[in-house]
Amino acid sequence: MGLFDSLFGRNNKKQEIPDDKHLLEQVEVAPGIVLPKLFADHWPAIEKAAIPFVSIKALPKDDLALEESKFGHYPCMPLNFEYPKDSQGRFMYPLAQINCSDIPHLEGYPQSGYLQFYISGFDDVYGLDFDDQQNQNNFRILYFQENEVEQFKVDFSFLDEVMRSDMLPVFKPHGLAFSKSVEYVGLQDVHYDKVEPNLHTIANANPSIQDDLIEMAYDTFTNNGHKMGGYAYFTQEDPRKYKEEFGDFILLFQLDSDEHIMWGDVGVANFFIHPDDLAKRDFSKVMYNWDCS
Repeated sequence: MGLFDSLFGRNNKKQEIPDDKHLLEQVEVAPGIVLPKLFADHWPAIEKAAIPFVSIKALPKDDLALEESKFGHYPCMPLNFEYPKDSQGRFMYPLAQINCSDIPHLEGYPQSGYLQFYISGFDDVYGLDFDDQQNQNNFRILYFQENEVEQFKVDFSFLDEVMRSDMLPVFKPHGLAFSKSVEYVGLQDVHYDKVEPNLHTIANANPSIQDDLIEMAYDTFTNNGHKMGGYAYFTQEDPRKYKEEFGDFILLFQLDSDEHIMWGDVGVANFFIHPDDLAKRDFSKVMYNWDCS
């Protein structure tokens, strides 16, 4: 009988199946940041990848002064400066202006002057050259120090045509407000690929709960929204990973889609710069990208 029981397992204890679900238990690792226990166990390593950024809140506003930070409105530009034109000789659209004195201190970024972003307003790809994303023929980044705009343009009637274009990502002017924060994880950002262990590595090592872990990671660390600095957000992939020369570029400015802003099918635009060029206030080699789902 003993042999029979041994052969057929009558006296065998029921084999225990490991249950990894407890690793999904929620743990608050920092104020406002809740992670599954498995990620929380790695929080000291994850925390080391934190980088500061400036979040931008944009609200539609019609009555905007030339000096204000804004989306989709006339810039503060030196009186005798030639307004940028696209490759077809048409005036570009004033996509965004950052009055750098408005933003909280962000290491390496200008703390005064006007940083301006322009794109072609008659182009269904918003001025992007997919073959050469640094080609500023149909987009332009300008920077003026405050003393350069002591005398500035006030008549922008020459922009009437482009401001009425139906091919613009920003549907109406916006005023901007800024606040400084920190991002710990950039799940799509090329720079996060260098962090070990990263959340994908941890999740892949736990296949039974891998999908749940990845979903929680993306719910917690989104990287979307309008901002300067920080980890970049994409609806597809980070283009910097495919060109070695862009590997060290950081996020200069991100303009996302929202109720009154739309990049294609709910996409996002990113402008990247090498830290050395940012330090020199040289915006002639900025890399521009936008994608959508």
